[in-house]
Amino acid sequence: MNEKKLILIINPPGDLQIGLQALLTTHLDVDVLAVSEVDSAIKVIQRYEPALVILDQNISKKELVSIITEIKGRWPEIPCLVLVNDDQSKDHFDQAGADRVIVKGLLGSRLVEEIRLLLKT
Repeated sequence: MNEKKLILIINPPGDLQIGLQALLTTHLDVDVLAVSEVDSAIKVIQRYEPALVILDQNISKKELVSIITEIKGRWPEIPCLVLVNDDQSKDHFDQAGADRVIVKGLLGSRLVEEIRLLLKT
């Protein structure tokens, strides 16, 4: 029996979080957990060791860089995907250690494919 992979979304509550959860659970055989605070995210990662962490740029840049650095330092095998608002933000999070940085607005099917690659499914 295969256990579903867990994807953790770190994002302020709202339409993006709801839409992302619906997209992922509809198109992938995964469980999705969403948190809005970085402190909560670290506790969830410690407990469940998700297969992927998706972070949203709407969290402060300083907090995002900090959590990416912590995840990669403690759990280097967990891929981090950052959703950004524009191309100018991409380099900043690449340098912080994100495995993939995607500008928001990508078609849902393309985003699902990118996530599949990160999950190696």
